[in-house]
Amino acid sequence: MKKTLNTIMLLILIVTACSPMQMTDEVPADPNDSTPPPVDTERALDPVEEAVVKRLAENLGLDESDISVVSNETVEFTDACLGITMQDVNCAQVTTPGHIIILKADNIEYEYHTDRSGKRIQPATLALTWKREGGIAGFCDNLTVFLSGEVYGYKCKAESDAKIDTFANLLSTSERKQFNSWITEFDQISLDASDPKGVSDRMEVVLEFYGVGSSKPSDTEEQAIFAWAQDLYQKLYT
Repeated sequence: MKKTLNTIMLLILIVTACSPMQMTDEVPADPNDSTPPPVDTERALDPVEEAVVKRLAENLGLDESDISVVSNETVEFTDACLGITMQDVNCAQVTTPGHIIILKADNIEYEYHTDRSGKRIQPATLALTWKREGGIAGFCDNLTVFLSGEVYGYKCKAESDAKIDTFANLLSTSERKQFNSWITEFDQISLDASDPKGVSDRMEVVLEFYGVGSSKPSDTEEQAIFAWAQDLYQKLYT
């Protein structure tokens, strides 16, 4: 009897020692990791996140349900422009509490900066800048396009003639799809279609493209991107 009890106790100890409760695959958190924690997609969005999701949906013509919040980081920006530099826009150098929010839709991520309340929302992921200057007509035109669909136009000759619009209002569905395909396929590239230096009434036309892919466009594709940007600028000022 005593031998039997000893055998049972030994079996209990063996089973307990091998129990899954004693085993773990958890890795200790790195105290130096500054990556913002992912947002729990099961929880309800807070008011700031709701405002940003609504803005992106309106800009790109998406359903809000198709947009997810990847992360939401509380920060202090060093200026009143929420850390976003725009041509010919002066920013007061004052500390501004806010958020950096990353959204995702159709496998593309979009970064936004907001103030603490979410009333001020600034896009932060550049997609394209285009400049046309010179020529017989004396052009001085600038276009800034954000990946999240905000379009800003600026004419140097008329400071009051700055314009703002969105992809949803300016582009057809096929035009938006074409642009997204370029963004995901091509790497960051600098394109120059300017007249040769020394030419009388020289026209300077340059474009910066901030793709997230790895390919380089062909000459034909470069021309198509230039034409797309110029056409978008004309639509903005029509």
